[in-house]
Amino acid sequence: MSFEFRPCELEMDYEAYMKFLLRYQEELNLPYSFAMKLSFIGSPLLFGKAMLIFNDDPYEIVGAAGFVYGTGANNYEDRHVCQIEIAFLRKEYRGTLLFQRGLQALTALMKSGEPAIEQVQFWVSADQEGLGRLFSKFLDLPDSTQQAVNQLSFYRFSFHELEAYVRKISKLPVGLGE
Repeated sequence: MSFEFRPCELEMDYEAYMKFLLRYQEELNLPYSFAMKLSFIGSPLLFGKAMLIFNDDPYEIVGAAGFVYGTGANNYEDRHVCQIEIAFLRKEYRGTLLFQRGLQALTALMKSGEPAIEQVQFWVSADQEGLGRLFSKFLDLPDSTQQAVNQLSFYRFSFHELEAYVRKISKLPVGLGE
């Protein structure tokens, strides 16, 4: 299978990103009201960057990811912090090397918009039992942290360590396109 990782840059990309994630909003495992989910889905288009993942045969969207530079608590002025808001692959594409390739593309996209990025963070529902092995990979990064807050888990790690991890696990050159 061949995949394309395309940054959302045009209005048609924004529309495809929103439609795709709204179609799968129940599977995003965001423990919030629909209005709050909509905020997480849409904020990368305003305060960061978003990416669509296409399967080339048949040509269809199979995933999406988005992040913001900075945090709402600091009015998005702390751009050295990158917060991943959304990372989603359709069920039939999970458990493949697609996640690794997507992480590679996402890391390159993060750096392209903010070369001085230092930290990456994200929140997940604490009851994500099936994802424990995946998240443990992030906790293996030096100086990474995980903190439980109510029904959520907060993960934080160095962007440079993430970049090193991506280079280590990937035999593909770091870049956005394939």
